[in-house]
Amino acid sequence: MKNHFIDESDKPLVSIITPTYNQAKFLAETIESVLKQDYKNIEYIIIDGGSTDGTLDILKKYSDKVFWISEKDKGQVDAINKGLKIAKGSILAYLNSDDTYYTENAVSLAVEYLINNSHIGIVYGKSVYVDEKGQIIGYYNSYEFDYEKIFSECLNPVPQPSTFIKREVFEKIGFFDDKLCYAMDLDFWLRAGLFFQFGYLPEILSTFRLHSESKSVACIAKAAPEIIYIYKKIFRNPNLPNDLKNKEKEIMARVYLYSAEQYFSGNSWKEARKNFIKALRLNVKVLKLKQYIKFIFSLMPIIFKPFWGIIKKTHAK
Repeated sequence: MKNHFIDESDKPLVSIITPTYNQAKFLAETIESVLKQDYKNIEYIIIDGGSTDGTLDILKKYSDKVFWISEKDKGQVDAINKGLKIAKGSILAYLNSDDTYYTENAVSLAVEYLINNSHIGIVYGKSVYVDEKGQIIGYYNSYEFDYEKIFSECLNPVPQPSTFIKREVFEKIGFFDDKLCYAMDLDFWLRAGLFFQFGYLPEILSTFRLHSESKSVACIAKAAPEIIYIYKKIFRNPNLPNDLKNKEKEIMARVYLYSAEQYFSGNSWKEARKNFIKALRLNVKVLKLKQYIKFIFSLMPIIFKPFWGIIKKTHAK
């Protein structure tokens, strides 16, 4: 098993990590999108969590072009961090096993940007949503990175598969938080943004696949408590600017509102209701009309609960 590493001394080495687990139907497409890059100084590392669906057959096919490990791990974040710890590149990225690079010059564009903008720690581009068949179904809402706006409004304009990170960022803030499963990217951007500038490339660099098995689709409500955890952690960070610390109540109201809507979308009515109430307690003006309607719907189980026993008895007769 060899690294896909062609030495070009005048070009920085880019290490790309792909974490995977039972994603055989998409994995080859992901691998090919990396190997077809016109930038050749790439170290490609695939960390498999012990797949049982034919993934190993695919990995063996590419053994002369990628470095791979297949063993039990603690999940996606553990796999990513494991790959990052053995990576040798000065620029690092991770590409999930159901995503791809959109163009053959995606890596070249990112490297060129980082070389020409030495003050930038992280560069990201645009991304398109695709379905299981690879058909474009939408566009990720990406735009220039503004830390205050992003943090204050609970936004994430950074599409992870289109992101390339200098090694010094990891050396400064550490790896991805292994307590997280769904929102580790947002956590990393918010921590990194306290020390490093982000650069934005208005070019489509990746595809972001949405399908029934993807975490983005299947586990929308599970991200909600992680968002709250992330913000509480950032507010304890001594490097957070005072003007943002002074807005903690206002910002946390938006965080609870965001979490409430995530729970609502995942049909977790009780948790949605709890978080709507927490948001209102911090800022009564935080809810807009559409969100008030969702809040009212989340109250329905409470409103109709006293009548539910009567309805059941009536139908039983």
